[in-house]
Amino acid sequence: MKKIILLTGVIAVLFMASSCQQEGVKYALGDKAEVSFPSTLVNFSMIAADNNQITVELWRGNTKGAVSIPVTITDKTGGVFTPEKAQFDFADGENKAYLTFTYPDLTQFGGEKYEIELVVTDDSQVSPNGNEKMKIFAQRKLTFKSLGTGTFTSEFFEESWPQIVQKAEEAEYYRLPDCYYKGYPIEFSVKDGKISFAKQPMGYNHSTYGMVSWDPSYLEYCEIDGKTYTFVANFVIPDGRSFGGYYEVLEMP
Repeated sequence: MKKIILLTGVIAVLFMASSCQQEGVKYALGDKAEVSFPSTLVNFSMIAADNNQITVELWRGNTKGAVSIPVTITDKTGGVFTPEKAQFDFADGENKAYLTFTYPDLTQFGGEKYEIELVVTDDSQVSPNGNEKMKIFAQRKLTFKSLGTGTFTSEFFEESWPQIVQKAEEAEYYRLPDCYYKGYPIEFSVKDGKISFAKQPMGYNHSTYGMVSWDPSYLEYCEIDGKTYTFVANFVIPDGRSFGGYYEVLEMP
């Protein structure tokens, strides 16, 4: 139902664009496909029932004839996701076309978030006020269970506090809910005894520099010693500058 409503909105936008032309001038579809992505952002939670693939849509306002719309694909997944083709193929009379990406067996994934960007290569084919680009985020759906409460010691803030530790049932992927600030978990994975984490906001919004994030610049210095997990996080701000690397230590429950 939501998609139908959105499509109706695209058609309404086309109608309004027509009505806003100078008096006596009417907007004509002509030979253009008048395409639009249904949204600028789509999130996928990957589960086994997806059969190792995700599918995205492109819509068009002019449904006359069969047409192929090439897209530029920016793959930020390191080749983990593979597109079946590089265009959306519309059959005559169809207002939707599909593009499928495949990925390896789900058991090979932790909780990493993958990003792909699609852009309609020929922007003249995009409908007025339509979406010419879309970002895709895909992440394995994980079920977190609490391991108990440990202790987190921050060199950055020079203090310690009790910290709940959660682990995904499906992978060696961990989450520290509300670690520094409420609503900002710290997430990391462990593979072959090595800690890994992605760049992630840690919740400290500096009054001058903006949101501070953990950056994985110093992963090689992270280590595990029994129940002591030592993270060396580079605390960066949006413009790329850094407060430096700090030792943040988690004592597991």
